[in-house]
Amino acid sequence: MKIHSLFILKNNGACIYSRDFTDEIKYNVNLISGFFSAIFTFSKSIISRKLEVLEMGGLRFVFKIRDELIFVILCDSTASILFVSTRLKKISDVFFNEYDNIEKIKDYEEIENQTFEKTVESIIAGQDEIFKSKSLYSKIIDLFKDLIFQNEILGAAVLSTNGNIIYSSLPNDIMVRSLKELEIRFMTGAMALPEMFYSLENGQKVFSQLVKIPWKSDSFLIVLLFDKTVPLGMAELQLNRVGKKIVNIV
Repeated sequence: MKIHSLFILKNNGACIYSRDFTDEIKYNVNLISGFFSAIFTFSKSIISRKLEVLEMGGLRFVFKIRDELIFVILCDSTASILFVSTRLKKISDVFFNEYDNIEKIKDYEEIENQTFEKTVESIIAGQDEIFKSKSLYSKIIDLFKDLIFQNEILGAAVLSTNGNIIYSSLPNDIMVRSLKELEIRFMTGAMALPEMFYSLENGQKVFSQLVKIPWKSDSFLIVLLFDKTVPLGMAELQLNRVGKKIVNIV
């Protein structure tokens, strides 16, 4: 679920900023710029709609168009669209606060700005959200670790409503499915939906619940993985207990 690169382009295809976060994908910036320009021309001229997501070869391009600029993130196809989209919004906000006149930015040169670089890195990592609620999340993580140590659950995760993975000890396939669930909740307006569950082929059970803190603006999804020997009723009871414990400890 990696984010590999960020690009900021003018609508004429000129790349004015690029940043790699992994070294797994090799590309030529000029070719990338030409590729984006071509697909946006095709999208606009042929199908008459804005391109938001493009998937190919296990990779995903997520786009955000704002004013005369195109913000693009290249990530794994398993990355949460919800999380990536919020990264693009935050980065575009920071960019326009820093550069209020894009006309002054030349097409033939890329921006070099250490302050902007550090802010982008923090946003991509989701550290800006974690920092604001660090004490809250640390208490939840300690609770999960204690439950795992006592063999009451096999694993757990806490996800922000922006799709940020705050903590996870879950297998990757369950984590990906939990992110998809969060996206579906968000897109269908079902964020207030009560707990959900499903069983795996090996009999293990996965329960999730949206936890809201009444006196805070924080809201997040908790996911618990139970052993196959735990009855459904007991797993649901434990989920509700954990949800109440979280509200009480924060």
